[in-house]
Amino acid sequence: MKIHILILNYNGADLLKAYLPSFIAATGVSKHSCRVSIIDNNSADDSFNVVESFQGKVGWIGLKDNRVLCAYNEAALALDDDVLILMNNDIRVDENFVDPLVGRFENDQNIFMVTPRCMSIDDSLYEGSRTRGGLRYGVYWSSARFPWHEEGIFRTGKTLQAGFGAFDRKKFLALNGYDDLYLPGRLEDADICFRAYKRGWMCLYEPASVVYHAGGVSFHKRFGAKKTLVINWRNTFLFMLKNLSTASTLWRFLFWLPLRLIYSLVTFRTEFILGLLAAIPLAPRAYRGRIALKKEGFFSGVPDRVIFKESCP
Repeated sequence: MKIHILILNYNGADLLKAYLPSFIAATGVSKHSCRVSIIDNNSADDSFNVVESFQGKVGWIGLKDNRVLCAYNEAALALDDDVLILMNNDIRVDENFVDPLVGRFENDQNIFMVTPRCMSIDDSLYEGSRTRGGLRYGVYWSSARFPWHEEGIFRTGKTLQAGFGAFDRKKFLALNGYDDLYLPGRLEDADICFRAYKRGWMCLYEPASVVYHAGGVSFHKRFGAKKTLVINWRNTFLFMLKNLSTASTLWRFLFWLPLRLIYSLVTFRTEFILGLLAAIPLAPRAYRGRIALKKEGFFSGVPDRVIFKESCP
């Protein structure tokens, strides 16, 4: 199988300098034909020169605009590799991380994505990649730290979603990649994995593959903690409008909405309210996405409750 590691970058010269050597080492250890490239979202720093310093060991795919995760869509169309390992520039990898991911595709043609075990950059804490989700107090939620998650850290199984991992390129393109509805980011990974499950494909967690994450450095550096939460809430509402199919979801949302609004005001945690307001102008676009999915038979696929229940048993 042909494997291509694609590392998303935006003004991350220091991160590339620190973590790229681990990816280069991993390509040398893998039994597969494996290469690594940077997808650069129009950086203004020294990123290109850093990549050039590795003397041809790392490819460069430069884009004119910052498309965040949607930059992967353009790259996937231009490449012919079987599996794309999509990573961010704030990740360091174990040198043996490639083959455990790719091996799952060799054994099952129904797999869409395989994600590694993610540790903190100093290897002291488990950050996640085995994710559970559903509806809580009327809105969609997902977390890698659900109750008793510790029992599954070293166990292979399904995961609801993941922000990075190995993807079947053809299936990725069949889903039209990441939806730019969610730009500048947050929940686009939930969206594409949910759509994959609706088609009957699987997203897996493989703890034998290990990566180390510096923790959303690029995104938080650009937007700050408060605006990041606002964007997260905005995209949560858009995700629900576009993808969730049952009438009970709407009624639960409407029932809990006044209580959530009051709680946000009383506690001065206004990100929920600001996110809801920010979602309103994009709601027609999300609804058009819903109509397009309906025409594809999306809502007659695997039921939402089954996805939430079985994606991380």
